[in-house]
Amino acid sequence: MSYNSPRPALAGGFCQDRRLPAMHLDTVTLMIVGSLTAAVSGLWLAWAWTQKRDVPSLAWWAAANLSYAVGIAGLAVGLTQNRPAVLLGGLLLTILAPALVWAGARVFGGRRVPLALLFAGVIALLATTAATFHDGPSSAGAGVSFAGWIAYLLAAVRELWRGRDEELPARRPLMLLLLIHAAVYAGGLYDVVAGNFLDNGVPPLGSWFGLVYFEGLFYAMGTAVFMSLLGSERAERRYRTAASIDMLTGVANRGAFFDRAERMLERCAREGLPLSLIMFDLDRFKSINDNHGHQLGDRVLIAFADTVRGALRPNDLFGRHGGEEFAVVLAGETLDTAYAIAERVRRAFAEVCRDLDGVSLGATVSAGVAAASAGATLEKLMAAADGALYRAKNQGRNCVRRADGPPGNGDGAKVIRVA
Repeated sequence: MSYNSPRPALAGGFCQDRRLPAMHLDTVTLMIVGSLTAAVSGLWLAWAWTQKRDVPSLAWWAAANLSYAVGIAGLAVGLTQNRPAVLLGGLLLTILAPALVWAGARVFGGRRVPLALLFAGVIALLATTAATFHDGPSSAGAGVSFAGWIAYLLAAVRELWRGRDEELPARRPLMLLLLIHAAVYAGGLYDVVAGNFLDNGVPPLGSWFGLVYFEGLFYAMGTAVFMSLLGSERAERRYRTAASIDMLTGVANRGAFFDRAERMLERCAREGLPLSLIMFDLDRFKSINDNHGHQLGDRVLIAFADTVRGALRPNDLFGRHGGEEFAVVLAGETLDTAYAIAERVRRAFAEVCRDLDGVSLGATVSAGVAAASAGATLEKLMAAADGALYRAKNQGRNCVRRADGPPGNGDGAKVIRVA
């Protein structure tokens, strides 16, 4: 925030020379440059949003920069032209800017923006600032404005920090820029508390108030870059996720499952950890589609996927192998644990699908489990689990069988799948 007082003849360490034009770099000049920089940054973010409509936080951040740009321009005009109404309007827009940054951070984190709270905070800050406004700004009003900026910026950092589990490289640099900006405003607040602010005056360039606008140039450009990158990284991550997820059930598709399963097997072999695999196949699933339609068949698949997810840990791998076939990889778990999990899933699924959407189905699932031995490949491990699944199908379905079952029950034989 800058205020009207006689400007120093020269600033920034330049010496007066009557034979050369004087070069002035004062606070008001920085305000004008800062306004232009924020406007360009806001337009850049607005354009980025038009390219990534699925990242609405970019629109909020664009609005924040544009609000700041117009607000700073209003402050500059109000100060230099002695127009209190324009100055007060500029104050409103500059106070609104950090609130919009916070709102954008909430939207980026997938949380609702409480509009009533947002505008109530802005109006409260403006009212407090305006109450101390007498033909120009005051130290008390400046302190309130700076405190508002600090509060909203720290709240935005908190929102971004809450979503840190989504690994996006631009997140931390953006948080750092917001923290630096808050720290600079804290310096301005210190100037107010220390009594270094002159009512109705333009603070010198070397004060914290001058630093606010100087640092603001880098803040506007830097945050625009990292906000845009954050949106791009989010969009790219979603595209990659969509390419690796089965759209119906939300689990890993066949390609993603094999890719990650290979890495898990290699890691467990390298670290000397056990690894087990479960193969699931829904019993008589074709008859469900034929008798009740594919829509209910899809509901059965979704119900099964939800049942399995409820029995697994976050780091376990669950994927759709094809049709009604699914597979689970359990890193660090023995065959006995895999058997227990498969049995738990079998019982839970039979209970869930005893009656689904008002239709008596009695849907069940069969499973085969296998554990990786030294030097085992994923292909051999899946063949062993598939052999156990084949025995479960042949022995009445709705059961779980181990790959180390008794001889003569299908181990090592060519697998001919039974529905």
